Amino acid sequence: MELTLPKHVNPELIPMIRQGLLSPEKLAILSELHTIVERFAGSLYTDEETQKKILEKTGSIPDLITWGDYFQTEVASRYYLESEESLRRIVDTIRFDLISAHLIFSGKPDHYKDKIRADVLFSKGIDSALPNQNFESQHLEILLNYFENMEIGNKPLSLQDKAWYESFQIDEIAI
Repeated sequence: MELTLPKHVNPELIPMIRQGLLSPEKLAILSELHTIVERFAGSLYTDEETQKKILEKTGSIPDLITWGDYFQTEVASRYYLESEESLRRIVDTIRFDLISAHLIFSGKPDHYKDKIRADVLFSKGIDSALPNQNFESQHLEILLNYFENMEIGNKPLSLQDKAWYESFQIDEIAI
């Protein structure tokens, strides 16, 4: 029997769906995550050249093409045991971080980004002795990596995301 996937659900999730690990509610949340990430991503997770190489080598293209595909499968595989409410908080946290990356780094010169990287290197040196210090600079590095790897600055921030971000309550973030 052929399994029909809801819109924006990556085929990589089929085994988890068949095993009953992802409820329809969780699939809806994961589908929404895919849509959210695609609003921000200005590049593909697997670029076209890499896709061609994989096709030549294996005879098929990979299932993880977009950043939405990547985030959806990563979250599903890591957090499938979480409740729907917890999964929603995780997705909200990702959305918050993507918006933050856009707001913090769009239009900033390279020397600003280089300073963040230098601060992170310094922080990691300190953190080896005091591992609970300087989470802020490490989090900025994660946001900078999102910004650069996903090419977030290539798309404008939607009014929907801007309004959501401004109304967001910090205590809603999954920490």
